[in-house]
Amino acid sequence: MRSDWQDMLRSTPMRLTLRLVALFVLISLLTFIATWWLANKTLLDAAEYTLDLELAELSASGDPATIAAAVARLALQADPETMILRYDGPDGVTGNLDQQVPGSGVREFDPRDRDDLSDRYIVNSREVSGGVLTVGQAADSFEELREVFGKVLGFTLLPTVVLVFAAGMLSARRSARRLGAIEETLDRLRSGDLSARLPAMPGPADDLSRVGAGIDKLAEAQEASTEALRQVSADIAHDLKTPIQRLSVQLAQTREALPEGTAPDALDRAEAEIEGIVSTFQSLLSIAQIEGGSPRLRFAPVDLAGIVRTMAELYEPSAEESDHRLRVDIGREANVMGDRALLGQIVTNLLENALRHTPRGCEVVLSLDGTRLSVADDGPGIPAAERGKVMRRLYRLDRSRSTPGSGLGLSLVEAIVKLHGGELSLHDNAPGLRVVIDLPELPET
Repeated sequence: MRSDWQDMLRSTPMRLTLRLVALFVLISLLTFIATWWLANKTLLDAAEYTLDLELAELSASGDPATIAAAVARLALQADPETMILRYDGPDGVTGNLDQQVPGSGVREFDPRDRDDLSDRYIVNSREVSGGVLTVGQAADSFEELREVFGKVLGFTLLPTVVLVFAAGMLSARRSARRLGAIEETLDRLRSGDLSARLPAMPGPADDLSRVGAGIDKLAEAQEASTEALRQVSADIAHDLKTPIQRLSVQLAQTREALPEGTAPDALDRAEAEIEGIVSTFQSLLSIAQIEGGSPRLRFAPVDLAGIVRTMAELYEPSAEESDHRLRVDIGREANVMGDRALLGQIVTNLLENALRHTPRGCEVVLSLDGTRLSVADDGPGIPAAERGKVMRRLYRLDRSRSTPGSGLGLSLVEAIVKLHGGELSLHDNAPGLRVVIDLPELPET
């Protein structure tokens, strides 16, 4: 479940949603800031205009005594929580504010903690007639503006962001399910199941639907092409196998018809060639059958370590006879889901290749760790440029053309490995070759 959410958060629709949400929030915040700045400036300009009028009216006479009297008279009428006045004149201080207001020009002023005053004022001061006249009005309108903008931000922007994010999550989750179906289908196709198709996708057609339809059409074409090629190969192999077997029987009858001990060497070589051809066609038929997927019906839990031990015991005499050292190294044991006979064929082919293509005295190491199987030797190995080619059917290295074999051993191994959902790779054993096979482990129940 956690992995599904992580995949969804990493998905392209979710990333686009997050980017759109971030862009929406950024634009909204910039708009709010600009609107707040304009509204605040408008209020500040209005307050400055009002204060300038009050200062001009109070200082119109130019006489300090008259100014002080006007300030005193207005201070008696004004509510200190709404309006403050102070005149620092030649004859003393007049007004309803007993503390000095620092600064000059239009500014904010926070009085000391007093119950009879507001928390904040917008004040303006002017030097008049040998003194300083200060007039201020409560900044309640500015506080109300902040509250209004705070409510707008809280009741419009935040819910919108939450709704957009929730809608994005739903869209991303839907897209993630559809992408998951596409990935699962591609995995099945890559593993050789060319019959895999995308399930029906709900909702209106979109780009993912078109991608899915394209994948299905490609899979159909690939399946038809592969099936045609497989059928032609199987038909050719089957049709040629019968006359070749008849030819083998005829050679055997010819040998029996000759007097004992008079069979020519050419007849022996012909029979050996016939056996090689029959073996090649049998391998081709086996590969075609494996690629068709029919052996999957026989899959069951298999002890891979048991197969390795059995094959090692069978090939120990052959290794001794060819003067090779066969070493078996089994680590952690694990089960796989597969066909026991085909898995045994993997070990058989790899051991035969190692014993056949390495000189006498070389060591062959058959190792197993969990579901990782490897066969390594200290022989001449395979050049890096040739490792991809030796997986082709009937391909043989120049130095191997004089040795028995059809060039289908690794091709058959690769087909079996792919049938079981595994991977095959060739590595330099420095010196020699190391063939590594990784099979999916069967989960413990």
